[in-house]
Amino acid sequence: MKVVVAGGGFAGSQVADGLGRAGVDVTLVSSDNFLLFTPMLAEVAAGDVDPRHIIAPLRELAPQAEIVQGVIESIDAGSHSLKVAPYFEGGERTVSGDVLVIAIGSVSNTFGVTGVEEHGLAFKTIVDALRIRNRLLAQMEAKGTTSVAVVGAGFSGAEVTASLADFLNEVHRRFYSRGRPPVVTLVDAVDRVTPALPPSLSNAAARALGRRGVELVLGSAVASVDEEGIVLANDRRIVAENVVWAAGVKPHPLLARSGLAVEQGRPPVDSYFRTSTDRVFAVGDAAHSPTGKGGYSPPTAQFALRQGRYLGRNLKTILEGGDVEPFRYRTKGELVSLGHRNAVGQVFGFPVSGLLGWFLWRSYYLLQLPTMLRRTRVALDWTLDIFFPPDIAWLPSSDLGPI
Repeated sequence: MKVVVAGGGFAGSQVADGLGRAGVDVTLVSSDNFLLFTPMLAEVAAGDVDPRHIIAPLRELAPQAEIVQGVIESIDAGSHSLKVAPYFEGGERTVSGDVLVIAIGSVSNTFGVTGVEEHGLAFKTIVDALRIRNRLLAQMEAKGTTSVAVVGAGFSGAEVTASLADFLNEVHRRFYSRGRPPVVTLVDAVDRVTPALPPSLSNAAARALGRRGVELVLGSAVASVDEEGIVLANDRRIVAENVVWAAGVKPHPLLARSGLAVEQGRPPVDSYFRTSTDRVFAVGDAAHSPTGKGGYSPPTAQFALRQGRYLGRNLKTILEGGDVEPFRYRTKGELVSLGHRNAVGQVFGFPVSGLLGWFLWRSYYLLQLPTMLRRTRVALDWTLDIFFPPDIAWLPSSDLGPI
């Protein structure tokens, strides 16, 4: 039996590792050769951690798997195959197996807003985080100030807003005090920050952002983005040199063309992550999956990680018709980092905020980081950040050169 896993994120890497440990012939296909630990992406944009410290090689995470690095061009569920464009080889390659596991994640959602693609700064990948950091530092160096509008008041948007506000305020105070203070604005159509949390915690998040000088512009949708900033649906203009788009995700477009039936853009699966097509499974953001506790799994790392572990351990038994407990998972909580020494959220249903929330956020995610090497490196980054000023050297972006 050969299993092909499409996608090397939280879910896909866990599936490949579990199958490899069970002696299954598994091929993992990913556009990157690493897993990005997305919960710490805002800290890369703010320079709190080194970007290399939140990425882990797939060959280390799934050592028994064959790794194929390349862009997945198409998925054919009926033949359990992928069309892949490998780097440096030219053309396309077909990767097929007896079983296909789809774990290609999601993509940023622009909601069709005019100008986002041309003038916005995406916030989803390690390249996105470095681009934001480099751009802001280059502007501070050139003019002594900058302005940022972050679109999206959910968890990701609130975290990057707080991190950037802390970072820009600190570097302005230490290095660019002759310029005007930087301006950071958080924009969303919702009427409160982190609307998934109870109102009391949303209010605590809003106060934490306010203490960092963040202006909250809520209750009106973004109509368009241009070179001068944002125009809202109520015709208000927000002037900003940089528009960071953190407004959420949508299903990967390849899912709709895979031959699978989709629901809300994702293939529905049962409690064993089986799709309607025989020997095709889907996990993580690529699946419309029940939690086993009522409701459906949200597109978060917490659920993708557990789903990947479950399928990696149990896929072989499921295929052989053995008895397997269906997947069940209830979130242990939600935490939102709001810059230095502040976070809000719920842990096992109990609200936490402030320094305690920040300590729990850092402790939890440090333990979730893959490999002891990266946990040690991030812990050192955080420790050094206490005693030394922020690093204002920006790293020129690089690519792979001619392909």
